[in-house]
Amino acid sequence: MSAFIDTCDIWVVVYRLDGRDRQWVRALPPLAEAQVRALLLEELDELYGTRAELVSLRQAEDAERATLMAGGLPMCPVATPPEPPAG
Repeated sequence: MSAFIDTCDIWVVVYRLDGRDRQWVRALPPLAEAQVRALLLEELDELYGTRAELVSLRQAEDAERATLMAGGLPMCPVATPPEPPAG
Protein backbone atom coordinates (compact mmCIF):
# COMPACT_ATOMS: atom_id res chain seq x y z
CA MET A 1 0.00 0.00 0.00
CA SER A 2 2.88 2.36 0.76
CA ALA A 3 4.07 2.41 -2.85
CA PHE A 4 0.57 3.36 -4.01
CA ILE A 5 0.15 6.08 -1.37
CA ASP A 6 3.56 7.55 -2.22
CA THR A 7 2.24 8.38 -5.69
CA CYS A 8 -0.97 9.99 -4.37
CA ASP A 9 -2.08 13.24 -2.86
CA ILE A 10 -3.99 12.87 0.41
CA TRP A 11 -7.09 15.07 0.63
CA VAL A 12 -9.23 15.93 3.64
CA VAL A 13 -12.83 16.29 2.51
CA VAL A 14 -15.36 17.95 4.82
CA TYR A 15 -18.96 17.62 3.76
CA ARG A 16 -22.40 17.98 5.31
CA LEU A 17 -24.87 15.10 5.15
CA ASP A 18 -28.42 15.70 6.34
CA GLY A 19 -27.19 18.79 8.20
CA ARG A 20 -24.37 16.96 10.04
CA ASP A 21 -20.69 17.53 9.40
CA ARG A 22 -18.82 14.52 8.05
CA GLN A 23 -15.30 13.92 6.82
CA TRP A 24 -13.33 11.68 4.48
CA VAL A 25 -9.61 11.28 4.01
CA ARG A 26 -8.97 10.31 0.40
CA ALA A 27 -5.84 9.20 -1.45
CA LEU A 28 -6.13 10.31 -5.07
CA PRO A 29 -3.73 10.50 -8.00
CA PRO A 30 -2.08 13.91 -8.44
CA LEU A 31 -4.75 16.19 -9.89
CA ALA A 32 -5.47 19.91 -9.83
CA GLU A 33 -7.73 20.96 -6.96
CA ALA A 34 -10.52 21.86 -9.40
CA GLN A 35 -10.45 18.30 -10.78
CA VAL A 36 -10.50 16.79 -7.28
CA ARG A 37 -13.40 19.05 -6.31
CA ALA A 38 -15.37 18.01 -9.41
CA LEU A 39 -14.65 14.32 -8.76
CA LEU A 40 -15.77 14.53 -5.13
CA LEU A 41 -18.88 16.57 -5.94
CA GLU A 42 -19.86 13.89 -8.44
CA GLU A 43 -19.23 11.13 -5.88
CA LEU A 44 -21.24 12.91 -3.18
CA ASP A 45 -24.09 13.38 -5.65
CA GLU A 46 -24.02 9.70 -6.67
CA LEU A 47 -23.97 8.54 -3.05
CA TYR A 48 -26.31 11.02 -1.37
CA GLY A 49 -27.96 13.24 -3.98
CA THR A 50 -29.19 16.55 -2.60
CA ARG A 51 -28.70 15.37 1.01
CA ALA A 52 -24.96 16.21 0.90
CA GLU A 53 -22.92 19.32 0.23
CA LEU A 54 -19.17 19.79 0.01
CA VAL A 55 -18.01 22.17 2.76
CA SER A 56 -14.23 22.26 2.30
CA LEU A 57 -11.38 20.47 0.62
CA ARG A 58 -7.69 20.62 1.48
CA GLN A 59 -4.54 18.58 1.14
CA ALA A 60 -3.57 16.68 4.28
CA GLU A 61 -0.81 18.18 6.40
CA ASP A 62 2.52 16.35 6.70
CA ALA A 63 1.64 15.02 10.18
CA GLU A 64 -1.71 13.68 8.93
CA ARG A 65 -0.02 11.99 5.98
CA ALA A 66 2.66 10.46 8.25
CA THR A 67 -0.02 9.06 10.57
CA LEU A 68 -1.87 7.53 7.62
CA MET A 69 1.37 6.01 6.30
CA ALA A 70 2.02 4.47 9.74
CA GLY A 71 -1.32 2.67 9.51
CA GLY A 72 -3.39 5.02 11.65
CA LEU A 73 -6.11 7.47 10.88
CA PRO A 74 -4.97 11.05 10.49
CA MET A 75 -6.18 13.49 13.11
CA CYS A 76 -8.78 15.43 11.18
CA PRO A 77 -11.52 16.70 13.46
CA VAL A 78 -14.84 17.48 11.82
CA ALA A 79 -15.81 21.11 11.41
CA THR A 80 -18.05 21.07 14.50
CA PRO A 81 -17.61 18.55 17.30
CA PRO A 82 -20.73 16.64 18.32
CA GLU A 83 -22.66 18.08 21.23
CA PRO A 84 -23.31 15.90 24.29
CA PRO A 85 -26.90 14.76 24.78
CA ALA A 86 -29.06 17.16 26.77
CA GLY A 87 -30.08 16.08 30.19
